Amino acid sequence: MSVRVAIGASRWSVACQVLSESLVLSLSGALLGLAFAYWGSHLLVLLMTEGHLFPVTLDLSPDLRVLSLTISVAILTGILFGLAPAWRASREDPAAVLQQNARSLGSGTGKLSKALIITQVALSMVLLLGAGLFVRSFQRLRSLDLGFQKESVLEISLNPRPGGYKNLDLNSYHKQLLARVSSLPGVDSVSFGDATIPSPQGWHDTVSPMTADSSTGIRLMTNAASVSPGFFRALGIPLLRGRDFVEADDQHHPRLAIVNSNLAEQLFPNGDAIGMRIRFGFMPDYENIEIVGIARNARIFDIRDATTPVLFLSSLQYPSERGGLLVRTKESPEALEKAISHEVESLGHEYVIRTRTVAQTIDAELVEERVTAMLSGFFAALALLLASIGLYGLMSYTVTRRTREIGIRVAVGAHRQNVLWLVLRETLALALFGIAIGIPAAIAATHLIAKMLFGLSPSDLPTITVVSLLLLLVALFAGYLPAHRASAIDPIVALRTE
Repeated sequence: MSVRVAIGASRWSVACQVLSESLVLSLSGALLGLAFAYWGSHLLVLLMTEGHLFPVTLDLSPDLRVLSLTISVAILTGILFGLAPAWRASREDPAAVLQQNARSLGSGTGKLSKALIITQVALSMVLLLGAGLFVRSFQRLRSLDLGFQKESVLEISLNPRPGGYKNLDLNSYHKQLLARVSSLPGVDSVSFGDATIPSPQGWHDTVSPMTADSSTGIRLMTNAASVSPGFFRALGIPLLRGRDFVEADDQHHPRLAIVNSNLAEQLFPNGDAIGMRIRFGFMPDYENIEIVGIARNARIFDIRDATTPVLFLSSLQYPSERGGLLVRTKESPEALEKAISHEVESLGHEYVIRTRTVAQTIDAELVEERVTAMLSGFFAALALLLASIGLYGLMSYTVTRRTREIGIRVAVGAHRQNVLWLVLRETLALALFGIAIGIPAAIAATHLIAKMLFGLSPSDLPTITVVSLLLLLVALFAGYLPAHRASAIDPIVALRTE
């Protein structure tokens, strides 16, 4: 630039050249980013709608406001960061610059460049910590002890045919259906229930002991499900005390219930709940219900909450038209889908509207956490890549400007390791400074997403440690390449460099 100015070029022409180069780069990046965003949005929709019964369509056509904003930001970025070096160069005296040997300058990099790299590392730390917390939250949800065995369990959702329930004895029909499905080869156990697994929008009402005053006694908001005998075996939920429902527990038998241990402990903290009587809601048919069993806590309603009280009623005493089958298989559940559907339709009262495994249902329930973890991880990886590119570019520029100085150091006896450490030390200092600034900023920022985390605090020490080490490792790798090139400089060639 100084040569151009010295031979008559105006400072405006130099600025225009730099500006045009910067605008080409920024606009190219903006267009490429729009293409990635368009493809990524389709992928996001596929992840979010995975497992839905009906196809979900979203209008992903380019929005003029989004396009305008993106292009405007790209142009503004290109102008600002393109004019900055041109403005700095225009302040230099061409004669003074031409008299200097740029390769012999030992000052290295400027304060502005270092400040930008430190800021970039600090912002990368914020994104990395947020992504790390989201990924660990998702992993914790995936590895939860659900209290039941989700593998090899098929969930069959049923719907009545037109007039299929007219003059139909539901109990007799369900017994016949269960008997047919259980006789299929490969079926281990089968049960009917009126709730999907999980079922966050299930049946809710209050439960209280019959011995307490209904207006002043203990009243707990409880999730309830109507299930047939064999439900606990099909899901692999152990009974801690008492017994399971049996075929004799029908409408002619006194009302019975099985509760999970959370509900039993809260209703009867001072004694055994077996044999105690409760009321569910205020309807007469749901009063004076005897507890005959206590089941292990299982996350069948809300997989994020292990303390949910659950009440199980016998479907033989409370027949339900809505519901489905839970089938535990001895082989691949998908291999039995057609056979089970055939048995359901052969009875002529219902048809299958959805068939999928409980494991697939659990995965669909965690789609929001999975998408959040994937997106945050992608942007964090992108920030990490940008930080490493910035460090690599800065240190490469430093090595280039200090070529003659490094050659003199080697010529007077400096070891290769010393030259390597000379460059790495500056890289480490910038990275550590950025991490030191980024950690408190990241902790403050992640408090905004505290409600979206599961089992983690925003200041989770293992996550902060892993993220910091990862960022430091990437910085070391980015600085090692120019450092290695510097240590391999031939002093004779370096001293002749102009």
